[in-house]
Amino acid sequence: MKYFLTCLFLFAITITSSAQYTVSGGIGEKPYEYTDGLGGTGISKIYILNTFSGATITYTSNAAVVRFYKYSRSLSDKVLIPYSDISTSNSGNNTTYTITNLEDSRGYFAEVNGVNNAVIWIIDYSKHLPILNSIEPSEGGDRCEFLKLLINKSDDLPYYATTGGEYSVIRKYTIEYPDFDGTSKEFKEVIKTIGPRDIGIDATIDAPLKDTKFTLSGDQIAKHFGLDIHIDSKEYTAIAVKAFMDAVQVNSSEESTGLGGSAPAQINFSGYGNDPTARFYTWFIYNTSDMENPIVRYTDQNIRYTFNNAGTFRVVLEVADRGSVCADTVNVQFSIAESELKVPNIFSPDANSEEAKVFRVTYKSLVKFKCTIFNRWGNKLYEWTDPSKGWDGKYNGKYVNTGVYFYAIDALGSEGKHYKMAGDINVIRKK
Repeated sequence: MKYFLTCLFLFAITITSSAQYTVSGGIGEKPYEYTDGLGGTGISKIYILNTFSGATITYTSNAAVVRFYKYSRSLSDKVLIPYSDISTSNSGNNTTYTITNLEDSRGYFAEVNGVNNAVIWIIDYSKHLPILNSIEPSEGGDRCEFLKLLINKSDDLPYYATTGGEYSVIRKYTIEYPDFDGTSKEFKEVIKTIGPRDIGIDATIDAPLKDTKFTLSGDQIAKHFGLDIHIDSKEYTAIAVKAFMDAVQVNSSEESTGLGGSAPAQINFSGYGNDPTARFYTWFIYNTSDMENPIVRYTDQNIRYTFNNAGTFRVVLEVADRGSVCADTVNVQFSIAESELKVPNIFSPDANSEEAKVFRVTYKSLVKFKCTIFNRWGNKLYEWTDPSKGWDGKYNGKYVNTGVYFYAIDALGSEGKHYKMAGDINVIRKK
């Protein structure tokens, strides 16, 4: 007896595994196959067709007795499909059954030798197109960062488990809108896309950086069949802003890869925002020892400022929208070194090294400078006010003779330190 039941069980498995449904027909693409969330419903797959024009279900089995049923709410209301809706063809031991006159929103299954086989659900999509009523932007308390899109649509697409539970096909929609790429100062226009995904009565997005319209389209089934179902919002006036800045040091007195270093440090600051939404540009320059009170404040998009004093500085750019509702800030911080001044006491105008050919001071952060060269009789030979320059050992276009000469320096450091320096210079020439 045990052996007989085991053989019968294996025979049933063989029947089930060798049987297979094929759904075809409708307009355009082949049926959309939906399987999300079907676990526990008793349904193996949902087939969605674009109309039931020429729609059929085919089923192949090698069983002796096969009957077909359909149900609307549960297996308890199943109805035997009449033989007039079924045609057959044979190939070897297999019989292929073709079912026509399909009904929308029904579960279909085969009963093989008295055992229910897998269940499939059939939907005529043309009778369940999503109705997109509106998509409207709505600002909230966090409107400078996020925007809520309120969505009104009718799109319930139900199906019923074999035990009678009601479920819905999850429709997925896409939202698209033109916006700026806010990751760089160029603010290139891009098309931003959300989805396809399940969208309920609202969707929250990053606040757009430009005036724009929103398009809701879908669902994923319409896309599969090439159907254009969409709705546009009214134009939304952007208020969110994004700020960027460039800072370029004009007259760096020493080689440096960053800002600051030695005073005077003249720096050009350029502001960038998502124009025309970004309207107002305000610059604040602080010494970090007092972040409550800016040293200066400017209301231009681009500025130039000279840092004459030692310290650590923070430059802040604030960009605001047309109505001064939203603002974004960006900043840069750097240091200006305290002053330093060193004077050599020897140089050779005909040296091989370019550095050794000129009498030049070594310095940091000098905001004022004057150096004068004299001969031993007190006659002024040369004078300059740029500490990065120097004396090449010439007077009236000719090199001076080897010997001792004298310098007098009057300079001011960025921190207010006053330099009064004088000394001798040894000029050495080979000829």
